[in-house]
Amino acid sequence: MATDKFQHATFYLTRQQVQEIKELAQKQQISRSALVRMIIREYLARQGEEKK
Repeated sequence: MATDKFQHATFYLTRQQVQEIKELAQKQQISRSALVRMIIREYLARQGEEKK
């Protein structure tokens, strides 16, 4: 269920993408979940730009 303040989206990642996220998170010294949130925000921003 989506509201004005929250939207839920499901993203499916390949095993290779998961491995790349793990490696990048380790190099950047941030948590994997924080990195995934950053990637999703960037993806959604790009999707928003394409719709304009």
